[in-house]
Amino acid sequence: MIARDLRVGERSVERWRRAWREGGMAALAYAGPPKLPKLSDGRFGELEQELVWDRLCMAGRTGVGLWVGSEH
Repeated sequence: MIARDLRVGERSVERWRRAWREGGMAALAYAGPPKLPKLSDGRFGELEQELVWDRLCMAGRTGVGLWVGSEH
């Protein structure tokens, strides 16, 4: 009933209950996002360009409007 009322999975409630039993209220404190990106801004830009290129290739077109088929 707790999971349904909070609109979360039962496993989340079980994890919270276990954390509370083992560490009290402090164990339930928000710790921020799980992980921060490990890519530098430059590497993130490269990844973004590759993703755009892949999307264009999957659509069968390059950035200049030429048909590339399965070249990439």
